[in-house]
Order: sequence, then structure tokens, then C-alpha cells
Amino acid sequence: MRAVIALLLVFQANAMEQKSLPKIPQHLCCASLGPKPEDVRAMLPEAFNHSAVRVVECTKLSGTDFVHRVGTACSYCMCLWEDGADLETSGECCSLTNFGTPGYNTATGYTTCQKYKQTYNLKTGVVRSCELRYDMYSFKSAGQHANISAFWALALFILKSLLEL
Repeated sequence: MRAVIALLLVFQANAMEQKSLPKIPQHLCCASLGPKPEDVRAMLPEAFNHSAVRVVECTKLSGTDFVHRVGTACSYCMCLWEDGADLETSGECCSLTNFGTPGYNTATGYTTCQKYKQTYNLKTGVVRSCELRYDMYSFKSAGQHANISAFWALALFILKSLLEL
């Protein structure tokens, strides 16, 4: 067990670079490439290949991105960063397996992601909760838009057929 944890700590290198971001399957990791908000990254499973990891630049999300898993992951990472978590020297990861239940991943040693994580901002003295509602949202994928388009095409076809009667 300790060997696995030691191996995973290699991913959390000091002065992170893009290639050294923690990419652990079935985990959410928050890290930063520098001191600015635009440096914050969220690493989460890909929509259709959960053993692959997607790296997201959190400040580049827009519109409907925030009602998908990529959005809630980035909101969570940005909240941690805003409250002073040192994501630049060591990323913060949690296991998405059994999301929301107490415990830890026996293979990696990371705790299970929870819906809320309390933070304490040393600069302001404010305590708040960073919300990770990974359970509420779906993955955003190109297929979703195709399904919606197919639905409306079918609806219009049926409506046209009914009007011709």
C-alpha cells in the first residue's frame, strides 16, 4: 500500500508543469501551473473512457459547461484555489469511486470525493464549503447535441405529418 502511495506522490511534483499534472484514472485532481486563476486545472475522467483523464483549463469554461461534470469539477477546484489551497506545489486529488460515501480508495490511498469540503482562508479568516456535485451532472459530450437534434427532427416530422392529415 505504501509503495502505491509513494508512486502516486511522484505525480505531485513541485513547480508543476503540464506534463507533471496528476492524471489518475477515476479520480478528480485539482492543480495549478502557476499563481494565477488561469493556471488552475481540473483533471477528471473522460466521458466514454473512464480510465482516460481529461485536463481542463478552468477559466476557459463558458455557458452550459457549468451544468456538466466538467463545470462542477472546475468550480470546486477554483473554490479551493480561491481559499488558498497550494495547488501549484501539490495537487489535491480524491477518488470518484463511491462518490459521496466516507472512505478511501484502497488502490491509491486517496480519500473518496465528498459533496462538500470545508475550507479556511488564512488571509480572510473565512470558513466556507467548496461544493462538488459530481453526482448531479452528466458528462458533456458531442453526442448529447446529436441526440437533441435527432429528437427535434423527429418531433418536427411528426408535427408535419399530423398537419398534413
